[in-house]
Amino acid sequence: MDLCILRARPHGDEPGRVVAREALGDAFAWADHVVSSLPEAESTRRLVSRSLLARMRPDAWFFNIGRGATVDQAALLEALEARRLAGAYLDVTDPEPLPPEHPLWRAPGCFITPHAAGGRREEPAALVEHFLANLRRFERGEPLLDRVI
Repeated sequence: MDLCILRARPHGDEPGRVVAREALGDAFAWADHVVSSLPEAESTRRLVSRSLLARMRPDAWFFNIGRGATVDQAALLEALEARRLAGAYLDVTDPEPLPPEHPLWRAPGCFITPHAAGGRREEPAALVEHFLANLRRFERGEPLLDRVI
C-alpha cells in the first residue's frame, strides 16, 4: 500500500510519500481511499475541489475527518449522485450540523457520522477531570474553564 501525504511543512518523519499540492490530482487519480484531515484555513477552504474529486476513480472512497469547509460539498454531492465515487464518509460537514433537508443525507453511498473522529486514548479520563474541575469552580462561584458564550 502506498500512502501519500499532503503537509504544508513536512517533518521528514511522515509514514508515507509527501506530495506537493500541485501533485494532488495525480494522487487522487490512483487512490483507493482519500482521507482528508485538513484544518480550516484560507489556504484549505474547498481545497478538495470539483477538479480533484473528478480525478477519483468510481471505485474510490472519500473520507472527511478534518473540517467541512475544506471540501466542495456541491461537487462531492454531484459525484456521489452520478456514482462517480464508490462513496463518502463525512464526520464533518459545512454547515455543521448538516440541516435535515440537506441532499447529502440521501446521497447514494454517503455516510454521515456525528463529528466523532479523532480523540486520544486519555480523552475520556481528561474529560471527566475537566468536568470535575469545573464542578468545583462552579460550587465555589469561580469562573469556569473553557467556557463558551
